[in-house]
Amino acid sequence: MSAENLSRFEDLASRYLDDALTEAEASELVALFADPQLAAWFLEMTRLNSEIAGLLAAPVPDAAMVELVRADIEKGLAAAHARSDVRLCLAEREMARGPSAATVSVGHSSPRQRRPTVRWLARAAVFIVFASLATVFLVSRPRHAGTAVVASVRGDARCAGSRGERVLTTGQSWERGETLNTVGAKSTVAVTFRDGTRLDFSGNSIVVNQSLGGGCRLELEHGEMRATLVKQPARHPFTFATTEAEAIVVSAKLRLAAGAHRTRLEVTEGEVRFRRRHDGAEVIVKAGHFAVVAPNAPFTATPFHPDPLHP
Repeated sequence: MSAENLSRFEDLASRYLDDALTEAEASELVALFADPQLAAWFLEMTRLNSEIAGLLAAPVPDAAMVELVRADIEKGLAAAHARSDVRLCLAEREMARGPSAATVSVGHSSPRQRRPTVRWLARAAVFIVFASLATVFLVSRPRHAGTAVVASVRGDARCAGSRGERVLTTGQSWERGETLNTVGAKSTVAVTFRDGTRLDFSGNSIVVNQSLGGGCRLELEHGEMRATLVKQPARHPFTFATTEAEAIVVSAKLRLAAGAHRTRLEVTEGEVRFRRRHDGAEVIVKAGHFAVVAPNAPFTATPFHPDPLHP
């Protein structure tokens, strides 16, 4: 296995886990699975990666691999016990004939060579499992991490993208590159992502799904949203952006409001890294605090009262 192949495999594997492979790259990754070391390394890596834990939980491939290896181990153990019993019987017979004969007989027994069958069966099984997964990936790619599903709609809500504009209804997808618009003060939309993250948009909100392969990113052009985020991969946090600020989230419950030259972030659970875009200044906003980015406003995390009627 060359250093060049390893470097390329790591790059392709990382892009696969981020769901960012092209079809050509996916074919290249399948070809690299022919190297048993790479296949075994990829198996271990993906077991630890939460992004595709659901794929590796499939019972049939894992069970098949385990059964193949277990059956071979049991066969090897049975053979080893049988040989041990034969040697013991021979040794007892030689001892009955005399110590010298026993010494000669045992001393000339050829050592048993290690059988590589288990190792190669395991490698072959790993290759079969991931070749199958890659084939499924090529035929039917899973929904991108940045794709959300509409959980509920009240009033008038629309979505516009490369395929034109459509009225949103429950069960539809909100794809990357599309703009969601809740038309009117009483209109609301709730969307959920495949990891369980939920976003609720209030009336007169305009938000663009700017997600890429490396994580989810939304641009709130105007309006208000509440978010309950399931823990994200540390290297791929969820980002909410406005004209003035960015809220970078791993796990939190928050409210974000964007208006005329003003962005307000409130955090009720967890903590959020809040960045002012024009100069890159940042503050950490923890649960029970808020921060505002606006002209002539102090950029600090300030406690707020949980009761919305409290002055």
